[in-house]
Amino acid sequence: MAKRQKMIEPKREIVKIHVKFTLNAPDGLRRVVFDLEKDSDDDGTVSWSITFQLFEREKKSDAFTEPLVELLVDVDSTLSSKAQTIADNGMTTRQAGFAIGPAADTAKDPEVDEDEKAATVQSTLRK
Repeated sequence: MAKRQKMIEPKREIVKIHVKFTLNAPDGLRRVVFDLEKDSDDDGTVSWSITFQLFEREKKSDAFTEPLVELLVDVDSTLSSKAQTIADNGMTTRQAGFAIGPAADTAKDPEVDEDEKAATVQSTLRK
């Protein structure tokens, strides 16, 4: 009689996700790079972060140079499901418009403190 083998069921575990969105304004003078990253610790704790870069140029014929603004934002854990949705499905038109408009304007404003800049960039996930 042949011995019956036990089926091996592989465990799927996503440890890291990295999705980068490059958004260009219709006038071609502004670009935002919205870099969304998911990481998982050994204990299963999930964290999300956004690297937000803003580029601007005077004329469309000019090259984009170094970013005017670069922010690293730790995403609040209450927004994890929204970050996952963007990673899975991409940004909506509304999210992209907010990132390249109000979020970029706030991030660029020298009178706005770093916490408010980070909160505004993070709020892109809620749009």
